[in-house]
Amino acid sequence: MLPLLLVAMSEVAGHDPVAEALARVTSLKGYRLTLRSQGSGDEEVIHYSYRHPGDVRMDMESPFRGAVLIYRHATGKVRLWPFGSPGRRAGLSLRPTNRMVRSSRGHRVDQSDVATLLRNVQRLQQHGSTRRLDPGTHDGRPVQHVTVEADPGRSVNEVSRYDLWLDDETLFPLRVASYDRRGERLESVLLEDVRLDPDFPHDHFTP
Repeated sequence: MLPLLLVAMSEVAGHDPVAEALARVTSLKGYRLTLRSQGSGDEEVIHYSYRHPGDVRMDMESPFRGAVLIYRHATGKVRLWPFGSPGRRAGLSLRPTNRMVRSSRGHRVDQSDVATLLRNVQRLQQHGSTRRLDPGTHDGRPVQHVTVEADPGRSVNEVSRYDLWLDDETLFPLRVASYDRRGERLESVLLEDVRLDPDFPHDHFTP
């Protein structure tokens, strides 16, 4: 068992799957997916769209069904339509730090993209270890399972360990779990129905 573990760690040392995943993600023009997040509160289900270099749209399924958030990087502001129907109503203009547009765990819409997640994982790598576990499948797709764990006493935004399941072909994350210093799970996120470089409607981010 120990020799196999050392081999796995040696492979990661010369071949960083997190860095490769980040490079792939930052090369995309955009993506769409359904995000299912489970933490200490209720499940959040969001239809999520991202367009380079930083536009985000969230169509809420739960817990606030029908609400729509759009963040435009050019303005640095979030538009919120609490009852849906963007374009028919003016919407509320808010800062990304406003509590009305932050998740139950305090995540900000302007820091919600996959590249930001992977950069947080890299911050944990700087003071921790990276292991590639046995390949597996997720929802029928081959995946690489990678664990990044901080050195004792270290954390990034309360997270001391990340487990990532990366699509074996695209390296796009399909599942992410985060844990605190005690090993208790903080959040588990599924990224479903992923579409890379989709054609967005012309008014998708500017209704």
